Amino acid sequence: MTGSMNGKVALVTGASSGIGQAIAAALAKEGVKTVISGRSVQGLSETASRVKAAGGEVHAIEADLMDPASVELLVTDGAAAFDRLDYVVNNAGTQGEVNVVADQRLESYEEVFATNVRAPFLIMKYAIPHLLRQGGGAIVNLASGGGLVGVPGASVYCASKHAVMGLTKVAAIDYAKQGIRVNAVNPGGVDTPMLRKFFESIPGDDARAAARAAFEATHPIGRLATAEEIADAVVFLCSPKASNIVGIALSVDGGYVAN
Repeated sequence: MTGSMNGKVALVTGASSGIGQAIAAALAKEGVKTVISGRSVQGLSETASRVKAAGGEVHAIEADLMDPASVELLVTDGAAAFDRLDYVVNNAGTQGEVNVVADQRLESYEEVFATNVRAPFLIMKYAIPHLLRQGGGAIVNLASGGGLVGVPGASVYCASKHAVMGLTKVAAIDYAKQGIRVNAVNPGGVDTPMLRKFFESIPGDDARAAARAAFEATHPIGRLATAEEIADAVVFLCSPKASNIVGIALSVDGGYVAN
C-alpha cells in the first residue's frame, strides 16, 4: 500500500489463531500497529510473534467477548495502547451447533448471538468515538457466506451472520459522511485450525476425507480459502484504496455464494 497505512492502529478480535492471526500479521506488513484480543494467552503470544516477525508493533489483551464489561474495557484499553484507533476488525465468532431448527438449543443460540452479534455491536459502539477523534477510519466485520445465503443445519449461525450484515449496512450509512467506512468480508470455507478440528471430529479416515471433499466441492474454485486470502481482503477494505467502498459484503469464498 506504499506506506499509506503506516502508523495507523487497528484492533483485531479473535486474533489468537486462524483468520484473526493472519489479519494481524497482514496489517503489520503495512506498518499498522495492532491491538490483538482473544481468550487464549498462548494463541495471542503466537500471534504477537508473527506480528513482530512482520515488523509490526503489537499489544495483546485477553478478553472474553461474552462479557459486555470485558468488551467495553477491551476497546478502552485498546485505544489507549497506542494513543489512537483507526481500524476495527470484528473477527471473533463461533459456529454454534449443526442441527435442524427444532433441535437447536437455547443455550447455543444465546452463546452464538452474544459472540457474533452483541460483541461486534458493542465494539463498534465504544470504538466509533475513538475513530471520530482521528477524523474517520474503517471498520471491517467478518460475516460469512452464511450471512448471505442459508446453510442447512446452521440456522442460528446464519441468523447471527445475517444480523452482522444488518449492523454493517446501518453503521455504514450512519457514519459515511463522518469518514468512517464500515464493510463486511464474507468468507466461505477457510482452512483454519477450527475447521480442521471439525473435520477431525468425524470418526473414520474415509468419512473425514469424504466430508472435506464434499465441502470443498461446494466451492466452484475447488478448494478452501487460506486465512491469508481473507486477511488480504480485510487489509484492502481498511486501506485508502477502498476509499469509496461503503456498506458492502465482500465475498471471499471461491464462488460459494454464486454457486
